[in-house]
Amino acid sequence: MGLDIPSNYRLIGATKLLAVLVVIGLIQHIETLVHALRYDLLGMVPVIVTLLVLISGVVACVGLFRGKKWGFIPLYFYIPAVTLFLQFSLIPFIPNVFPAKYHDIAIMVINGLVLLYSVLLLLRRMETNYIQEY
Repeated sequence: MGLDIPSNYRLIGATKLLAVLVVIGLIQHIETLVHALRYDLLGMVPVIVTLLVLISGVVACVGLFRGKKWGFIPLYFYIPAVTLFLQFSLIPFIPNVFPAKYHDIAIMVINGLVLLYSVLLLLRRMETNYIQEY
């Protein structure tokens, strides 16, 4: 049950799982991001913030898919920015399970748990002192 796989490979697999969550979130909300970049409406998140969130998401995906520790740095900007400014959930469709008045709370809890998981994952990766060689 996964015990024969070395822990370093499991940690890299978990890192790639975080990258998949970010990719799913970007793909799921691409039309909202394009709309925010196309129009500068009052009351909407400024275009520069949306660009920074999009760039940090893409850079985090690249770093995490490659199994590099530097991919966590843009991820730590991406998760709070997506939560606070754009109100996207990193794990899609779960906020829809709750009533509409609890969507914001569900998004904050889900993204907070993903952020906590990513911090613990980075700490585990730094603890093992694993250097990926190619």
